Amino acid sequence: MKRKNKMSGKSKNTAQAQSNAAADKPSGKDLGNFTSFLYGQTAANFHAAGSGYSTTAYNPISAFLPSNLIKWIPKIAKYWFHKKHAFRDYTASERGTGIYALDDRVKISIAGDWGTGTDEARQVGAAIEKAEPDFTIHLGDVYYVGDSNEVRENVLGEQTSPYQPVKWPMGAKGSFALNGNHEMYAEGNGYWRVVLPRMGPKQRGSEWGAGQWASFFCLENKHWRIIALDTAYNSTKFDWTKVPGVKRLKWLRKGTWFKPKCNIPQPLLDWLQSSVNPEGDKRGLILLSHHGPHSCFESWYQIPSRQLAKIIHRPVLWFWGHEHKFTVYDKFSVNQGVEAHGRCIGHGGMPVERGHAPDIDDCRWLAYDNRRYPSDEKNINVGFNGFANFSFNGPALHVAYYDLNQSPLFTEDWHVDIDTGALEGPHLKKIMDDPSLHYRES
Repeated sequence: MKRKNKMSGKSKNTAQAQSNAAADKPSGKDLGNFTSFLYGQTAANFHAAGSGYSTTAYNPISAFLPSNLIKWIPKIAKYWFHKKHAFRDYTASERGTGIYALDDRVKISIAGDWGTGTDEARQVGAAIEKAEPDFTIHLGDVYYVGDSNEVRENVLGEQTSPYQPVKWPMGAKGSFALNGNHEMYAEGNGYWRVVLPRMGPKQRGSEWGAGQWASFFCLENKHWRIIALDTAYNSTKFDWTKVPGVKRLKWLRKGTWFKPKCNIPQPLLDWLQSSVNPEGDKRGLILLSHHGPHSCFESWYQIPSRQLAKIIHRPVLWFWGHEHKFTVYDKFSVNQGVEAHGRCIGHGGMPVERGHAPDIDDCRWLAYDNRRYPSDEKNINVGFNGFANFSFNGPALHVAYYDLNQSPLFTEDWHVDIDTGALEGPHLKKIMDDPSLHYRES
């Protein structure tokens, strides 16, 4: 990773010269550009606008200097007065049903919170490409606010600033993207207008897909269904569980107050009930979302799980992001929620949180990565970024978890009984021998 040009304390001419130099030889963004103590829609907008993100070289700390206040107001105002993008569903028949067929043998790579444009995100993307998946899926979050400029730079690989852009790795047959709370900080416009038209099944002769209409979908074959949900559309309320001084309070993290509700929009629930009908057969169910229902480390977002429990009445595998960690959980359900074998894989591109031991015992962890990433950025204590690979073979599912260096960490194996819907697994195995890679038997 290369260091960023420092903008504060320099003359305008010097700063412009640095920007020009950076444009001539673009470098990737550092993880330090994304560390912050402020959370929520307004804070993310301030960070993006005040820093000149995606338009010039910058020092992230300078974004919060009082001298930048004049710059903040007009740039943030464009988000305050933008209309929230309408929530799309599949009621228009020409848009299809949002259900896509998969082969019984298929490979899928998944990453969460990847859209940072950092050197680490680039490495994760390259590792996914080397895995040669049929499809790739992003679990959401393009930083800071997921507007069209940031999407172009951090997802589409188009240079819009002095930094080297990063392109999302498309699968051989296509790619899909979930909505994240950071996309909604720009009212979802970059996500629906710029990202989704490039997703979906791959077009012949094109590097991108034919288009993904909505923020939810279902991929299915004879034995499995992968159901992607939108927990982010209603996620922009300020989250007090991220504020220093109170963020470690367990009752606050586990509760449903003082944080975004992240409730699933009703049109999605209607589609799930009528078009997908998950209880209509006994195929194995895999849920994908940006927010997770529970955590040993951070906030719980329980409401989507309770909504789903009214439709799904058997255990599922559930993969989510949002929390910048890699954690595998034993089967657990929040109060009145769906039973889930949870996996947090929000470690695709953001600085990975480490150092805190799990302090909520309700949901039992099976594995988590607390290794320290040897970053060349001084005084930054972060973990390893990574991703997951799914390999389906009839009723069998093999999941492998990798870090950005393509080093295998864990594998797990599942089998679905197509007659009863019962899931057998996880048969979790630790591959890497490292004491900071925590593991215990299920």
